[in-house]
Amino acid sequence: MVYLVYGVVKEPAVVGASMTGLTGQAVSFVAGHGLCAAVSELDAAEGAPPVSELLVYSRVVEDLHRLQAVVPMRYGCFLNGIEAIRNALKERQRQYETLLAQLDGHVEMGIRILLPEKERRPRQEETLKGRGALFTAGTTAQPKDEQSVDGRAYLALRKVHYQMQEETLEGRQALINRYIQAFAGLYAKHRTGTDTKNGSVILSLYFLTPGSAVNRFREAFGRVAETGDAKAMLSGPWPPYNFVTSDPAAANDSSFRA
Repeated sequence: MVYLVYGVVKEPAVVGASMTGLTGQAVSFVAGHGLCAAVSELDAAEGAPPVSELLVYSRVVEDLHRLQAVVPMRYGCFLNGIEAIRNALKERQRQYETLLAQLDGHVEMGIRILLPEKERRPRQEETLKGRGALFTAGTTAQPKDEQSVDGRAYLALRKVHYQMQEETLEGRQALINRYIQAFAGLYAKHRTGTDTKNGSVILSLYFLTPGSAVNRFREAFGRVAETGDAKAMLSGPWPPYNFVTSDPAAANDSSFRA
């Protein structure tokens, strides 16, 4: 038997209606060292479950978060027995207590920004222009004869490339700063990330926001989103997954496995 961990809360845990976790198993609490781990007992550690089960997992974490501050775990933290759970709570007691104090009364608000076409298009156009410069810089170079391109033209093209790259990064940072400034006074912490999907660049912004400020955060998002040409989507409030630095699965202990 193994235990799937949903999150860590302060002891005593605030328990509302009984919660049902993965595969229909009850959610219980294992107490130790002033903390409680919310867990479900399973026959064996599972790999990637179906989407329906991941939604069940998410709902358990959300229910915990509605009742009290929680250090949420992403799916995949399995522990071998009650003693292993208590050992984890002991090992990370100070870290969890600090996190719970920071997260208390806060939610996570997320923003995803699809960068406008004009950021991506210039890079392609400049690359083509730069390639053309390669073949006109020399008197005998031909477009398909890249071996004959002289070194000066090559360096010129690389300079154009790095200039475009720098301008792109500056543009992204300016966009991020504009959004962050729009929410001044409405968050305790923020984090950013960049991802690509189908050739498009997506900026992700995460804000640790007081629960009492969610409506004002939404209003501020509406104002900043309608003044720019980048498509942006707001989500939340959520449990603060992106403001938890680590979870028990990261501990160097043979009783942990994710």
